[in-house]
Amino acid sequence: MTNLPKKAFFPTLDGYRALAAIAVLVLHASVISGFIFRNHAVGQYLVRLDVGVSVFFLISGFLLYRPFVLARLNGNASPSLKRYFVGRFLRIYPAYWVALIAVVWIFKQPGPKHQINSVGEFVAYFGLFQQYFAKTAYGGIQQAWTLCVEVSFYIFLPLWAFLLRGLTRKTKNVVVIELIGLAILFTIGIAYRMLVLSFDPGNAVEISWLPAFFDQFALGMLLAVVSAGREAGQTRITWGEIAGRHPWVCWAIAALCFWAVSTQAGLPVGYTRLSPSQWLAWSLGYGLTAFFFLLPAVFGNQDKSLIRRLLRHPVLVFVGVVSFGVYLWHELFLDRFFISTGSTPFDPGANIFAVLIFAGSLSLIAAALSWSLIEKPVMKLRERWAPGASSDDAVSLDRRSLDEH
Repeated sequence: MTNLPKKAFFPTLDGYRALAAIAVLVLHASVISGFIFRNHAVGQYLVRLDVGVSVFFLISGFLLYRPFVLARLNGNASPSLKRYFVGRFLRIYPAYWVALIAVVWIFKQPGPKHQINSVGEFVAYFGLFQQYFAKTAYGGIQQAWTLCVEVSFYIFLPLWAFLLRGLTRKTKNVVVIELIGLAILFTIGIAYRMLVLSFDPGNAVEISWLPAFFDQFALGMLLAVVSAGREAGQTRITWGEIAGRHPWVCWAIAALCFWAVSTQAGLPVGYTRLSPSQWLAWSLGYGLTAFFFLLPAVFGNQDKSLIRRLLRHPVLVFVGVVSFGVYLWHELFLDRFFISTGSTPFDPGANIFAVLIFAGSLSLIAAALSWSLIEKPVMKLRERWAPGASSDDAVSLDRRSLDEH
């Protein structure tokens, strides 16, 4: 059995967060500038950069589920739910509320989707429930639909962990049952998406609800189970060790998956309706791309290989630390570029590099301020509101606590 440190070490995840946030920024800049439509050869790849969202989903599945699994494998009590929910609330809502107020009332973004006209809409947007209603879906901060999915996952995860704790209470085959459960969860995600599309081929709003992404979260949870199982000495899965020793192979496979979903799956360039078969290709392609992309972060000596050194570069680490703010603010500044220049979105003359420099730099400044003035100070409240051992004590993220992510 490979000897693992008592506290697992995942110092590259900030770098991964940075790359995921940059990918989403480049995607949206490429679309709003019309670049993907003017240059199909490059555009077919740029439009698939929303795979960055899948990377975020897998990271959440991995980091948040791992403490629950490790506690079961070691025969310990489950992590504190109070501390878990307080941490999740403080990590998401305060920074989101500030950005939402800026979008709706300070900058007064144009269009009905950026307006709050009733108590119901106020509750939906500020509670991150907007994606569950057709009238408010994709409104407010447009990209916050993914936060609705994340918040739903935060609620679902302890329920899933409670179910699996009950199923594994009287068995030594904890890892096996976990893997079977995740296979079922993965299948439910695919089946749900196909079921929704069979009733409404027009891509109903239900396609953006949590069950439609169970497959992607399950892949992240799979990494958690295998990683925790190896640390607890209850499993040794060869592919994890191979991935750890050969990170370039993992990234090569991820690149192959990304190439396939970009060029071989028949997916359209742009935001158009997908058929059930296209959705299936999208889901599998994105899930596998993100899965193999993340493998070097989970397995192997985190102090070895050029890939890991690049991911731990101070610039990438900084962008990763403030990546939540970049994600929250970038759409606002993309829109501001066209408002300030007097041009219109999808303008044939729009320069994607000018758009990226403008929106990227302002997003980074806003994100740094958000981190320093809101996110980091607010997370310190968890010790006051929910003191005790962290549910994330099984994981180390270099110098920063997981509680801040």
